[in-house]
Amino acid sequence: MRVVVVGAGVVGLCTALALRREGADVSVLDRASVDHGASAANAGWVVPVLSAPLSGPGVLTEVATATLRGEGSVGVRPAAGLLGWAAGFLRSTRADRHRDGLRAVLALGARSVELFDELRASGVEFEMHRRGLLIAARTRHGLESAEALVAAARAAGYGGETRVHVGSAVQALEPALADAVVGVVHAVADAHVRPESLLAGLRAALLAEGATLRRGVAVRGVERDGGGWTVATTSGAVRADRVVLAAGVDTAVLLRELGVRVPLLAGTGYSVTASGTGTVPAHPVKLIEANLACSPFEGGLRLSGMFELGARGSTVRARALRRIRAGAHRYLRDWAPVEDGTAIAGMRPATPDSLPVIGGVPGHDGLFTATGHGTLGLTLAPATAAALVPPVLHGTPAPELAPFAVERFATRPTAAARVLREGV
Repeated sequence: MRVVVVGAGVVGLCTALALRREGADVSVLDRASVDHGASAANAGWVVPVLSAPLSGPGVLTEVATATLRGEGSVGVRPAAGLLGWAAGFLRSTRADRHRDGLRAVLALGARSVELFDELRASGVEFEMHRRGLLIAARTRHGLESAEALVAAARAAGYGGETRVHVGSAVQALEPALADAVVGVVHAVADAHVRPESLLAGLRAALLAEGATLRRGVAVRGVERDGGGWTVATTSGAVRADRVVLAAGVDTAVLLRELGVRVPLLAGTGYSVTASGTGTVPAHPVKLIEANLACSPFEGGLRLSGMFELGARGSTVRARALRRIRAGAHRYLRDWAPVEDGTAIAGMRPATPDSLPVIGGVPGHDGLFTATGHGTLGLTLAPATAAALVPPVLHGTPAPELAPFAVERFATRPTAAARVLREGV
């Protein structure tokens, strides 16, 4: 069976590898010729403990409060579809929807850390660390928020060990944290990987196992072709029996041409990775009040954060980097960069309910999506891939994907799409 995967981010590559290992003839197409975007810019966390949808009860109040404190990490830019997206986001802040969404994400990603271990054991080479995750708070309210976050995850099915440390125990666990940090929650079972090394390892494994990878090839559209599909690209047409759209926010554009509306917006984030002086954190750390991330890798520390809804493009905003560095400085004892470092902007594909869009596209047999993972793309990538194999290759439903179906969003086929699909 010939399968084309559109998108060579971490979700697309994991999906392609899983399909190839089940015997499919796999081709991966990606418009970029170098690593870019959310898959390269993210913190590298594999963190089921942070599975809670962003659209939770009280989130708007929390964003406003953080902004007033000068620690705001959320911004909004004008974008097509923003008003409808915002309305869907507000509906998703209901407690019951938030709870159900958390349960669904945890059910999908419960084995994420083990799946990364299995990837390495299977021969995929990448940098990975099993030190857990620290959620660090500078205020009592922040620590209570961290504990509530973990309690909600545990109630929804999270089974990893967690420990709370306060006072002098904080610095005993993580000497890189400043005395201003009053407490941390340690999610012992979680992990982090270096995203660039993971992408390189997945590409190498795909090529070694006989898949085709074409970078610098933009996909212009997909259309039915007899019993299969034709993928139109800037370098010619590619035929396939099945197509998986894992192209981030661009997936919505490709679906729109088929009359399928999926409300995806970019939630752009930024990261900078640099070597420095002082005490480097041994653990990845979520700075909860500032909503920023610190990730120690071999040879450097990555600081990342921000969520600029509607912002598109790969331009790294100097103001965003200054805010990230300043926010991290409040939590770190004495670490300071000695270079500008490598800065990257990444467009996270975000849905109004903060849940990914995974599974078959209604009315388009043989077409599948794997996008909309927001801030959890890396955490959920191997699990998404494993869940997609049965429906893509065998037409077998994957019950764990039901909460992420395209059908949960209203679709309005255009007249042209109806003609293509129905022949009328």
